[in-house]
Amino acid sequence: MAEGDNWSTNLLAAGTASLEEQLQGFLRWERAWSPPAIMVTFLLLLPGLNQHGIISKYIGMAKREINKLLKQKEKKNE
Repeated sequence: MAEGDNWSTNLLAAGTASLEEQLQGFLRWERAWSPPAIMVTFLLLLPGLNQHGIISKYIGMAKREINKLLKQKEKKNE
């Protein structure tokens, strides 16, 4: 019975090591499909985001922040 336990422990350790290697590769973006998959997903969501006004909302927020920064820069230059 001890022999079977050793075998299952080794199998579990090998599976865990393999999963860890795959996860580290994904986190380092070593997989060629990861960035394109994220871009495709974003592009597929884009029409829905636009329809609900989410894109316009965040573009407006970005413009306001840029204007604030430009005004602060102008005040520093004066």
